[in-house]
Amino acid sequence: MRLFYKVSDKKLLRDRNELFKEAGIPALEKCKFVSRPFKNSWYGEYYSGIQGYIYEFGRVENEDVLEIVRVYISSGDKYIKIYINVFKIIHKLNLISELNSYDGLKFGIPPNNFTNMRLRSEDYKGPPLFYMFFLPQHKVGTYYTKSGYGIEIQKLKKLIKSDMENIDGFLKRWHELHKPNVTDLEGNIMPTGYESSRRVQ
Repeated sequence: MRLFYKVSDKKLLRDRNELFKEAGIPALEKCKFVSRPFKNSWYGEYYSGIQGYIYEFGRVENEDVLEIVRVYISSGDKYIKIYINVFKIIHKLNLISELNSYDGLKFGIPPNNFTNMRLRSEDYKGPPLFYMFFLPQHKVGTYYTKSGYGIEIQKLKKLIKSDMENIDGFLKRWHELHKPNVTDLEGNIMPTGYESSRRVQ
């Protein structure tokens, strides 16, 4: 006889994905983030048999700053992993839709992904053990009953909604930790000094 309620990996994956779609995506859209900024952006399930979900969003600020949010929801764990990154683009961008015809792969691989910041993990100050045990995480917490599981799902949903609505606060923290790479529209990093030499011209 099973003493504690247990959720299957399939249900846990589906529930995390649904709560992000219901709470996270509308909140990001409210903050002017647009889904599928590049022609090959992930948006939904990946791999056969649905091993997880990936979502990519983008926003342009001040005509040359590209902000990217990537979300990973994987089978076999309890997390919704959210990463942000920021780039200085050498071309003027009026609308994020101008990137739709470009391949965005290089924005998510080395060396560009070295400046990724994971929310509720890499943005905290202090020793990792402290925030892992005492501060909120994008994770389904411990539960022992069906109702307890439902409570944890709702807690995570509320946190995701709040954090996505306040994404600018996380972006401010990103700028405290990193400096944007200067790239072209496909994520190719420009040589050192390129931006200053362009201003002189």
